[in-house]
Amino acid sequence: MNQFHSAPTVSSKSAVLHDGVRPVWSAEVISWLLGSPVPGHRLTVLDLGAGTGLGTRTIAALGHAVTAVDTAKDMLSVLRKVSEELPTGIADRITTASGSAERIPLGNESVDAIVCLQAWHWVDPDRATSECDRVLRKNGMMGLAWHTWDRTSELVKVLAAIVEPDGKPADQTRGVPEEFAGRASFERKDFPFNYELSVDHLVQLASSWTFVAQRSDQGAVLAKIRRLGEQAESRDTGLIRFPHITAAFRLQQLSRSECLAELFHDPEPDQRAGQAIPSQQALTS
Repeated sequence: MNQFHSAPTVSSKSAVLHDGVRPVWSAEVISWLLGSPVPGHRLTVLDLGAGTGLGTRTIAALGHAVTAVDTAKDMLSVLRKVSEELPTGIADRITTASGSAERIPLGNESVDAIVCLQAWHWVDPDRATSECDRVLRKNGMMGLAWHTWDRTSELVKVLAAIVEPDGKPADQTRGVPEEFAGRASFERKDFPFNYELSVDHLVQLASSWTFVAQRSDQGAVLAKIRRLGEQAESRDTGLIRFPHITAAFRLQQLSRSECLAELFHDPEPDQRAGQAIPSQQALTS
């Protein structure tokens, strides 16, 4: 992305690199972020800060219509190019639009769900929350997620020592709001996975990280990462297992029993006076 609250600028070359080396978003994670809709239930989704659409494609493959919004035109250009190679039924569900979290180019109450993948830390949270609330329908779902390193892994500990000389950076997930626009608070679920990649792929991935790309000693850092990869690669597969944890957040949903409890909540005596008894139709609608 480009202008999401001081996000780094993006060139065509870096957009292609980003799309080629960053981990994708699994159907399991995306489905959970969307509220775990039942099979066949189609949603209208906004992928906010979509980048090259690594999550957009998964949303569309699950059968949902999705609008990918980003400020970086080069990122969206890559998504449109890649979409040409997707099956027609999937590609037809994808729309792209230039915009930001603070100015979403969609109408009021126009989407059933919003996902923001690896991007919420770039936004102005107050303005972005207001805009998301505007375009999200009543009882809509909001999902935020980040691919994070599994810092219990020995590989990650050595990698972190190479690329983070000043220590572990701030946790991006700490920017998740305690509650969202008066709708609900967020619940969290972690999805561990191993990102399997070659040594060359690992080096390319590291070169796409802003905190590596902007270093004056980038060449030396990447050389150290290559040596680490060569030591860690499997003799059988030639691949490295890079442990990750996807930290996912979605608005909490009331269970059926909680909905009934809320419906039948007994108000204070002074509030009950003159209150109509719910009809059977109201209770079953």
